[in-house]
Amino acid sequence: APPPLPALDPPPGPFTSIQAELRRDGACALTAGGEVSCWGRGGYSNPAPGQRFEALAGPGCAIDDAGAIVCWDYPDAPPPGRYAAASTGGSHACALTDAGEAVCWGANADGATDAPPGRFTAISAGYYHLNGEASNTCALAMGGEIVCWGANYTGQRDVPPGRYSAVSAGGDRACALTDGGAAVCWGSGPDAPVGDYTDVSVRWGHTCAITTAGDAVCWGRGRSEWGTRLDPPDPAPDRYAAISVGLGYACALTESGEAVCWEAVDDKIPAPDLATGRYRAVSDAVSHTCALTDAGEAVCWGWNEFGQADAPPGRYTAISAGDGYTCALTEDGEAVCWGANWNGESAPPPGRYTAIRAGSLHACALTAAGEAVCWGWNKFGQADALPGRYTAISAGSLRTCALTDTGEAVCWGWNDRGRAEPPPPGRYTAISAGYAQTCALTDTGEATCWGGRYGRTEPPPGRYTAIDMGDGRLHGPVHGHVCALTAAGEVDCRGDGGGPGAPPGRYLAISVSTNRACALTDTGDIACWGDVRYEHRTSWE
Repeated sequence: APPPLPALDPPPGPFTSIQAELRRDGACALTAGGEVSCWGRGGYSNPAPGQRFEALAGPGCAIDDAGAIVCWDYPDAPPPGRYAAASTGGSHACALTDAGEAVCWGANADGATDAPPGRFTAISAGYYHLNGEASNTCALAMGGEIVCWGANYTGQRDVPPGRYSAVSAGGDRACALTDGGAAVCWGSGPDAPVGDYTDVSVRWGHTCAITTAGDAVCWGRGRSEWGTRLDPPDPAPDRYAAISVGLGYACALTESGEAVCWEAVDDKIPAPDLATGRYRAVSDAVSHTCALTDAGEAVCWGWNEFGQADAPPGRYTAISAGDGYTCALTEDGEAVCWGANWNGESAPPPGRYTAIRAGSLHACALTAAGEAVCWGWNKFGQADALPGRYTAISAGSLRTCALTDTGEAVCWGWNDRGRAEPPPPGRYTAISAGYAQTCALTDTGEATCWGGRYGRTEPPPGRYTAIDMGDGRLHGPVHGHVCALTAAGEVDCRGDGGGPGAPPGRYLAISVSTNRACALTDTGDIACWGDVRYEHRTSWE
């Protein structure tokens, strides 16, 4: 893991507790003598010299030795009173009185400050901003139950039943520790890894915890932090005792009281040396690329924020990279998918298949009898496969196109601006559905395209043996781009989104996506052009 950025280097300790900032990049820590020290790159200030505190109340606030909440860098003044604990969020804050009652103040988005009655031992205020502001709060009752209030867009208030010892609200999700030390999360994001933990902290898409062995473990790729992961320093400077997650970084305290901070890094897998391996298939998608080696092993690289590039071991006969996920066929013909699964796109039905194609949010496959089977998002009927016998299938954006065993082109799904309408009657040998257009090859090798919401990408003239359609949603007007292979193995591309042309060579297969195009050479190498640095992650950025 890379070292912490200089702006996040904490001052020397030792410290007894630590709290990462929610609204800005930085943290505050408390010494054994009651002094608060804050640092970061958000223009931090510290409390007045000589003040002594009993506990942190979130960056910018702390509880003094009289039980009062003192804020020196927080926009809303706390109510007077004596408090035992407090937590500041992005736009609201909550505290517990000496009697354990919850008191909240600040913006009341979604009822985040409407504290319920009860007696609590811990409280955590969360916040996130996604298509509008939302806030939530969770508190640990004296009986070990957790009560959450405020926003519930992603199930932040849907606490699993059980008895807990700690809780952390992160805005679009929350996590807690059971009284047995297991981590439990709810709302947006993945489940917590199995383990025994002593502390947990969540902010938006990232969650970190401390194991009973003193190790820091981080997970999650949530809505606001797509494309990054938190890798604790390796090796760790010492055993950790506490941890706190901010927006895109985390800070922890070692058992000796030293503060350690680390930054989120891009969740990418580097490409292998494509000129030295031998491959038999390649598939490019919006955020990542996958290939099959001569031995049938799956190799993926690029963005991995949803696990789409974490190819499972095995031997495969076909592979198709989709929008945030990947599907492949095993040697037995079973479909296996990994990565994002918002609408069931990574959960193929059981069966034996001969071809597979992953699209935007749905995927399709062909059985040995030529029947089409689709799964995933089906709002526009794109996963309602039409009956028939097919020789080729392509899952595009919001629609599916296929070739019947008589060579006719058939499409189903969203038909806005004619994108799901078939071309003029004829016989076709290949078909590819992009974002707004579909392209196909006639039985004489000529390319034709149809559909298009904002215009049409004209296919290259000539005769071809293969064709693939991408889209240009990150490149201005949605025209897309199309590439085809001549009988001599040359690549011909038209439209936007593919970047510079293919390197010279003879190619056997081609795959086109939003940001790149990749092709398989006649020597088994792979060449990619366009956004080969994977600077863009997803088509909906």
